[in-house]
Amino acid sequence: MRTREYIEKGDGEGKSLPDAMRDGELDGMQYFDGELEKLVRADVIFTRTAYLYATNAGNLRVQLADVDDERDSIYIR
Repeated sequence: MRTREYIEKGDGEGKSLPDAMRDGELDGMQYFDGELEKLVRADVIFTRTAYLYATNAGNLRVQLADVDDERDSIYIR
């Protein structure tokens, strides 16, 4: 129902499909930037790579504010 409401009301009320997906994470929904965040936290990908492919790099940067970007440079030779 939440997803339907977000689609029907649209961006006019500040609700979008990505918002519905993010809000529905507990119900098993996934969204691309959330999966990128998980990969960064699991040290599978670098933060800079996640930012390059993110649908909203600014929001992802906020989500990853507690992750040390310096660890990327450890692996660069």
